[in-house]
Amino acid sequence: MVQMKRSCSGSPLPSKRVPTTACLTIDALKEHDQNALPVSLITRLDIAPEQSISGIPEIPVLSPSTRSSQRSRSSSPSRLSDAHYRYRLLRRANIFVDDDLPIDIQHHTDNKVFCALDANDDNLYKVSEKLWNKSKELARKQSGEAEWTEALYTAIDELKPDGLEIARNRDWREDLKPPVYNPLSTIPRKRDRSQQIVPGSTTTDNLNKSPSINPAEPTIPIFKLKDPRPDICVGLSDENLANALVSKKGRSIARRFLVDLQETSSLISDPHVTPLGLRFPFLVVEAKAAATGGNLYQTQNQAAVGGSAALQILKNLSDLQDMDEGQGTTEDSTAVAQDSPNAKLRLAFSVTTEGPIHELWLHFQKPREEDFYMVCLGAWRTTLKESSMNFLQHLLAVLRWGNGGLKDNIISILQDL
Repeated sequence: MVQMKRSCSGSPLPSKRVPTTACLTIDALKEHDQNALPVSLITRLDIAPEQSISGIPEIPVLSPSTRSSQRSRSSSPSRLSDAHYRYRLLRRANIFVDDDLPIDIQHHTDNKVFCALDANDDNLYKVSEKLWNKSKELARKQSGEAEWTEALYTAIDELKPDGLEIARNRDWREDLKPPVYNPLSTIPRKRDRSQQIVPGSTTTDNLNKSPSINPAEPTIPIFKLKDPRPDICVGLSDENLANALVSKKGRSIARRFLVDLQETSSLISDPHVTPLGLRFPFLVVEAKAAATGGNLYQTQNQAAVGGSAALQILKNLSDLQDMDEGQGTTEDSTAVAQDSPNAKLRLAFSVTTEGPIHELWLHFQKPREEDFYMVCLGAWRTTLKESSMNFLQHLLAVLRWGNGGLKDNIISILQDL
């Protein structure tokens, strides 16, 4: 018992360590606790690895909700702020957010997509009422991203026509992203002045000097877009496309046609790392919640990459048709491609949300250009009854366009391949 008291004094004697199992009686432990000096938190942290003090975890454990809100999302590298990411990285990938909408593309969307917004659909009215009530509930509860995403997913799933597929939180293929044009080392490096002989100095003086250390050469930054992982993705059903090709190619070939094109990398139409049978995505959703630290700016950056990848799939389809028809070898191939229906194919949509605020964006490519553009078509707040209805009217129009005009153009091209 005397040894235990002396071991807690300010100047312990260098004696052999007593086995941890020696004298560990209940009375001894109680007396030790009463006589032991208090130990500071810093001291406890210093000796924790050696004596395994319980109750002080070396690595903080995050709750599931915190891990979910801090998960790595598409298009937001930790080394760049959201503003720098948009200005520096997206622009290097030729992705331009909030650009002007060309008159011809606006005319096309007004007449082909939003020409007749349905207001008398009973199902639309029920879905709108449901989303409106759910949005008010989620706003009162300060709900997070997962709850808002679920509410919008339910609305889309109840509105989508037959022939469309919907997926959630699935990784997209890396090779569908637009290429990033990183800076090149084109400026010649200056000669190191420290190694030059200064006029008036002697050779002996230079020999006696210690060798100078060359400063580190500047590192050329390498930028990379994060792989898309939309919260929600809507595209064409693989089965529906196969059935549409039966009349032209036969059932056996039609069933494996798109699969063979994908496996040979001739045409990647299903963007997912693990194929889901969802092809030619035309609508992506990126959701955040202000209650958990998210904002619209972040969702817009993420949707910019996902929407551009969707356009890239349509461009690859157009290129495949041009190659099959030999348009690339003719002098007027550019003019032909511009006048063909393929140019109208390069449209896609995205929805970005921050809690009850929902934005609808149009993604497009101009004819004969490689740039990707993203333009906002409108914003709505689903806690307002009329706003919820108007938003879903536009969303339903996009879904019907995807299952109508877009699908018809895609099938027409696939039948001729």
